[in-house]
Amino acid sequence: MKEREKITNKEYQEINEVSRNTANSELKELENGFSILINKRQRVGSFYELIAQ
Repeated sequence: MKEREKITNKEYQEINEVSRNTANSELKELENGFSILINKRQRVGSFYELIAQ
């Protein structure tokens, strides 16, 4: 993530070798639980960005 600053669900799945549902769950946890990511769109083509720290 630090190299990219944004990631799609599909990229997350490939990097972590997880299913789509697992990727959704983990990305939502990072977004809501840890406030590390922000979802920039809600449908096709959505991606997550690191929150500036």
